Amino acid sequence: MLNITNAQAHEFFVDHWTVYRKVVDGNYMFHREIYAEVERLLAATPGQPPRLLDLGCGDAGRIAPRLARLNLSGYVGVDLSAVALEWAAGNLAVLGCPVELHEAEMLDWLRRDTAGYGAIFSSFALHHLRTGEKRDFLRLCRERLRPGGRLLLVDVMRDDGQDPHAYLDAYCRKLERDWQSLNRQELDFIIDHVRGNDLPESVSEYRRMALEAGFARADSVVRYTWHHLFCLE
Repeated sequence: MLNITNAQAHEFFVDHWTVYRKVVDGNYMFHREIYAEVERLLAATPGQPPRLLDLGCGDAGRIAPRLARLNLSGYVGVDLSAVALEWAAGNLAVLGCPVELHEAEMLDWLRRDTAGYGAIFSSFALHHLRTGEKRDFLRLCRERLRPGGRLLLVDVMRDDGQDPHAYLDAYCRKLERDWQSLNRQELDFIIDHVRGNDLPESVSEYRRMALEAGFARADSVVRYTWHHLFCLE
């Protein structure tokens, strides 16, 4: 696991919150389009209203209004940052279901949590894990899903045949060209973060790992440049 401490998580969510908000508000990672599909898929999840596990939930600011329109039976959010979870508590107050928030690392939580869920959601978090950790993540999610449940995975993914260095170069070039509301210092911060922390797999590798983890299917529902929504069942 990457050595991300609570202090580092606190620094990101407080000292660099303005940068993060600019990225989300600018829709540079296509949150609006992707989360609209997440809402649609959650609304169509088979069976009873699902209890949702949100891994790496952050402050849940963008997803909470969409979840409020769904008939969830419960929400469980997990994040490493206590500050993010404090903000999440306020944002998730709009939900008409029980809400639990836990300060924990995603894999650690999955290893010790024994509850079952109708749906699991994770957004732009898995690419920070190494390949073996991603395999563990997918296997553990499969074990936590109830029959008919879905894992909705939002993440950046390399094109098939694109090596990691080529991906990072291409992503950072597009970032510098298109993320126009960020100033030079903010761009440098994001570029340093991407180059120092992003470990995305290819689309085919994600699909292969999902099938190996026991999922019957792994479909790329929508894609915007390297930003994907996968539905695993």
